[in-house]
Amino acid sequence: MKRLWLITAIAALSIDASARTWKSADGTKTFEGDLRSYDKNSGTVKVVISNGSMLTFNDSLLSGEDREFLLSQEAKTSEPADIEAQLEQTKVGKQIAGTKLEKVDGRRFKTAELDKAPEYYILYFSASW
Repeated sequence: MKRLWLITAIAALSIDASARTWKSADGTKTFEGDLRSYDKNSGTVKVVISNGSMLTFNDSLLSGEDREFLLSQEAKTSEPADIEAQLEQTKVGKQIAGTKLEKVDGRRFKTAELDKAPEYYILYFSASW
């Protein structure tokens, strides 16, 4: 019974309700992704796709409907300049601010840097009795 609850909880957390279908300017291509940031001045759009990788491209590649969506979301997605200040505002963020971060790239670890403050944290706890 406990396993069923655990599987249900993991499945519920993995559902991405904020993903959106993006369409190319000519309407022939689409992809699913979650908007991370949009800079109106440079036209740069950052979208996270389902496999977790970040796509960065110019807004001119998108349909008119998607560009209107970007303009409506601009205030919500503009990236603040100081990530360290954002981290200091949260309890967990204070603990990772200024630390060395690494990410897995294939089978190796590589040095990583935050391009924005995390929206959520995953904590792992293990105990043996």
